[in-house]
Amino acid sequence: MIELHRRHFLAASGAAAASGVQASVPALASASATWRVLGIAPASQKLPALAAEYTRGVELGLAQAGAAVQVTWLSAGSLPSAPAKVIASALQQRRVDALMGWIPPLLSKRLAPLAQKAEVPLWISDTGADLAEPSATGASYARHTLELCAMASALADKVHAQCGPRAFLSLGWHESGYDFVQAFQDRWHSLGGQIMGRHIAGVPGQVHEFGDLKQAIVSVQPDVVVALHSGRQAARFSQWWQNQKPLLRAELAGFPWLTARASGVRAWTVMSWPSIELAEPAWAAHFRQVDLPWNAAALLGAEAGASFGAALAATAPGSKEIWTVLRSSPLSGPRGERQWALAGNDSTGPCGNALPHMSMQGR
Repeated sequence: MIELHRRHFLAASGAAAASGVQASVPALASASATWRVLGIAPASQKLPALAAEYTRGVELGLAQAGAAVQVTWLSAGSLPSAPAKVIASALQQRRVDALMGWIPPLLSKRLAPLAQKAEVPLWISDTGADLAEPSATGASYARHTLELCAMASALADKVHAQCGPRAFLSLGWHESGYDFVQAFQDRWHSLGGQIMGRHIAGVPGQVHEFGDLKQAIVSVQPDVVVALHSGRQAARFSQWWQNQKPLLRAELAGFPWLTARASGVRAWTVMSWPSIELAEPAWAAHFRQVDLPWNAAALLGAEAGASFGAALAATAPGSKEIWTVLRSSPLSGPRGERQWALAGNDSTGPCGNALPHMSMQGR
């Protein structure tokens, strides 16, 4: 179901509040410098808090950028047809000046040519779990991600150096089809590492998601178990690991959310963002002020709002200069300074090498 609803910018120091508008609002007068932005919010059953965290982050970032914008939020799930029709209609009737949001890959493929034809800038945030297709890039298109493929490669470097060359992969059914798994494996093999075995949890028809995992790990005696799970399954895996750890005799590694809800679980990980303790103080203060969790979705949203908002603030609606302005300065936001890749339209930046830690960053 498509949901259009009204939202407001979060209160922030030095920024005026602006309210969201419905997509059916009449066209603004040509003399107005206000950008009409259609925001696409993620609809995820696996991660139900994703939409609120990302959209609140975007609004915080836009407020910090000081852009004159009116935002309408559209909820879009993994099926592209219904939201694509709404967005196409808005573009054809010239009701929006820019598109931005957390946009699933299938919907991105539908929107990129529509936005380019309408000469409307399109800002896409996503996880970066899949590599961008070269054919999807264009002058009015930018892909801004958590860089999970780059994080997976950096994780391979860290784990190989710290734990040893023999790895066992524990994957979620949802995660097993993404490019970041292949990115980890390719880097691992290039380092001389071996993948001793794999287990996929949550396969349709599976009775117990981790039912045969312990025996699979024990039978090959790996140096490290690399667990690539997310959402509630990541929390269930962490609890399973706590119960089985004395019998497994292996290190644990994975993405940061592996330890988000499991106190006492130690895991090697890397991140494309700093902990809140190491963050730029002003951004940390903004997040605390509005009680926004310091997590991947909120950080990506705030970076999107701040970076795209700065370009909107520097140009008039409909200006062809917006991408020149955007590309001439680095991405800005709570993750620290990042850049656009030299080839393609993707964001890029460092993945910090983190030591084993006991729990995920807090608010």
